[in-house]
Amino acid sequence: MFVSFRVTQLYETGAAVYVYFSIPYDRFPQDKVCDVYEAIEHASRDCVMKNGGSISHHHGVGKLRKRFMEKSFTDIGIQNTMYDGIKKAVDPNNVFAINNTIYRSQAERSKDLDHKIDL
Repeated sequence: MFVSFRVTQLYETGAAVYVYFSIPYDRFPQDKVCDVYEAIEHASRDCVMKNGGSISHHHGVGKLRKRFMEKSFTDIGIQNTMYDGIKKAVDPNNVFAINNTIYRSQAERSKDLDHKIDL
C-alpha cells in the first residue's frame, strides 16, 4: 500500500489533512476491490475520529461519511433538530444533495450502519 498526506489549510484548532492511498487491486477478486477500499477508508476514518479528528472539511459530509455523523454530534444535534429542520425549511421536496448527511429513514440508517464487508 502507498500512503501520502498533504496539509492544505492550517487553523487555530488544527489542520486540514488530505490522505491519499493506493492499493494493488490486482491481488483481490474483481468483485471485492470496492469492498477492500471501503473497509480501509472506514477503518481510517474511525481511527481519525478516535484521535480527535473530524470527518469533514469544506466539502461537506456527503453520502460516504454520514455513517460517522452520530460520532461527531449528539443525537440532539442531528435528529429532528438543526440539520433536519434546515433541510425541511430550505428543501422540503428533498431535491438538493439527496441522501447526504441525514438518513431518510431508520431502515436506511440501519442498513448503512450494519453494513458488513465480506472480504
